[in-house]
Amino acid sequence: MSALPKDNNKSQVMILPDELANQIAAGEVVERPMSVVKELVENSIDASATRILIEIEQGGKKLIRVADNGSGMSSDDALLSFSRHATSKIVSSADLEGIVSLGFRGEALPSIASVSQMRMVTSDDEHQGGTQVVVEGGGTAQVKDVACPHGTTIEVAQLFYNTPARKKFLKGDGTESSHITQIITQQALAYPYIHFTLINNGRKVIDTLPTDQSLYRIAELFGSELTQELIPVDAEAGGYRLTGFISSPVFTRSSRSAQYCYINQRFVRDKVILHSTQHGYSHLLPRGQHPAIYLYLAMDPKLYDVNVHPAKAEVRFAYQQEVHRFVSEAVKSAISGSGKLPLPSEDQPVKSYDIPRSSEKSGNRGGGYRSSGNFSIERPPVPGDLSGALKMMYQGPSAGGESSAPMRQILPVPPQVEIFGSKPTPVANLIYSEFEPLGQLDRSFILMQGKQGILVVDQHIAHERVLYERFSKAAKNKKVEVQQLLFPLSLEFSPGEAELLALHQERLGELGLELESFGKNEFLLRSVPAILKNNDQAEIMREIVDMLPTQQHEDALQEKFEEILVMMSCRNAIKVNMTLDLDQIRKLISDLEETEMPYTCPHGRPIALLFEMDTILKKFLRK
Repeated sequence: MSALPKDNNKSQVMILPDELANQIAAGEVVERPMSVVKELVENSIDASATRILIEIEQGGKKLIRVADNGSGMSSDDALLSFSRHATSKIVSSADLEGIVSLGFRGEALPSIASVSQMRMVTSDDEHQGGTQVVVEGGGTAQVKDVACPHGTTIEVAQLFYNTPARKKFLKGDGTESSHITQIITQQALAYPYIHFTLINNGRKVIDTLPTDQSLYRIAELFGSELTQELIPVDAEAGGYRLTGFISSPVFTRSSRSAQYCYINQRFVRDKVILHSTQHGYSHLLPRGQHPAIYLYLAMDPKLYDVNVHPAKAEVRFAYQQEVHRFVSEAVKSAISGSGKLPLPSEDQPVKSYDIPRSSEKSGNRGGGYRSSGNFSIERPPVPGDLSGALKMMYQGPSAGGESSAPMRQILPVPPQVEIFGSKPTPVANLIYSEFEPLGQLDRSFILMQGKQGILVVDQHIAHERVLYERFSKAAKNKKVEVQQLLFPLSLEFSPGEAELLALHQERLGELGLELESFGKNEFLLRSVPAILKNNDQAEIMREIVDMLPTQQHEDALQEKFEEILVMMSCRNAIKVNMTLDLDQIRKLISDLEETEMPYTCPHGRPIALLFEMDTILKKFLRK
């Protein structure tokens, strides 16, 4: 690209008009409707409001209204608040070293007004009346006196109406509203004494009762079932104070969606705190699982910097290692003193599994294998033991380096252990029927012999492939076999999770998960796919919620629902440490051979490994 021609008689540097400057600033402050709600609610909290009402329409794209009973503003302050860098939060540069308010930049109102049709009504004394300020697209403010109650109400209509390039990048209404719900949830957890109400298209999504107990607020937003699994945290050292709650090691999620961290009541996404909490659990967490945490860190504002990004969700600590050590030790101490440590037994019994023989007739082949969903604890392999070596090919170390991670946490294949002096060969075009089953190895692998050598088949992932293809085809043809629950299961979710479920309720129904809205953030689960009838439905629904996409883009939907299909198949597949007789083995191998991809599981791991006969003969000096 060539540079613009220089005109020696004309200056090339100019001061941008305020309207354009505000639109540029809005690009950092106002990313989507959620950003608008965040800034306005933070202003309400800084104004000492005890009631905040948020109303949105069409995901906040058509209308956002935030009303509070805070301190309000005088007529002069109301007009001045729409000027860039006008704020009542700080006065001098020294104030930046100890920020205690949520907002302080003075960018929010002018930035929002520059890309919307904005109306503010405010009063600091209802007996003296109030002030109305209307600004459209960053234009000249129109001011007039009005009668209004004490507090401030701001309406933001037609967001990005004058910047169509920005508007077209917004997601669907459901996606945008779910982001807004998440923001209100974050603030409601930080300020339990404030009455928050969120109304989405006329439907009340959040309506919290003021309380001085943060546990009550957690129960109100996330349900009483979760609170029963929470461990209190209360530690103080070196000028730091950490309070809040963390979940017991047996109550985990597959994502960090239930993790809320605050510094002086400001919600943050800080890697130091998140890593330190995970470190505090040590090896107690299964790989890929995360605890629910609601932690509030109090410290001197001078020891951290929030002025990193306009979103103010990132911080920098003056003593990062000190904070990490304090939080980690506080979490570890809380868990060790809670009495909720998991204590698995080495001789944990394995339940019997009913698998039909090949001679038995079954109307539904997909329902032929059943699992109770139990798992067993694996002992470390004995050096030189073939079964132990084979396990190492399929199972890596747990997060803490221990061998007690549940086997349902399947890991990618690590570098393979050499057996017979060479590595086994993952098969890619092998015919299973050319091998004769011999039996099981350690009740986890199927041994088969043939002219090509010895074939070792992982029974769990072989069955997972069979179930996945059957369930995937049934879902595609909308012929999923459904099991109606005798008693509908009542499930309570957070407001954000409830929004996601409502967004994907119809699609989940196609998978056999019939959900009915029941109360504010509750659902009744009336049916499940038949393959999940013997599993913990509540736990499965929590996993599914973690997988649901926040948008309805077709590619994203397809990818996420594929993950759900894989998870369902994995949960119901034959487990390790399960005895199979030869008839059951033949049935499984026959079903596997009929699949479209019989050599890898849905995760991409090899189902079978071949120890070639030539290699075996050479090791016995027969060739």
